Amino acid sequence: MSVQTVYEAYKSATEYLIEYYAWVDILGIERREFEEHAEAIEKHCKELYEKFEKAAAQEKRREENSKSARIARKLEQMRMTDDLVNKIKLRQEIKKK
Repeated sequence: MSVQTVYEAYKSATEYLIEYYAWVDILGIERREFEEHAEAIEKHCKELYEKFEKAAAQEKRREENSKSARIARKLEQMRMTDDLVNKIKLRQEIKKK
């Protein structure tokens, strides 16, 4: 029961308490819904990252096992071997002098 005064509408303490608990309930519902939504988004993010890691590993394996990658590694080994041989020859020449 609300009584209108000149200054403001009067509400009893009980009415304020009922309204307070209604808003607290609404707030609780909103929080639960937000938590559920946040959990769903977090789960989706984890799934996406797992898929990314799997795809990245497959791409890396594919790149490492490709013919051009094997040839590049072989050429690099040959270049390093050639450099090592040249250094050994240079040291032997220096020792002879």
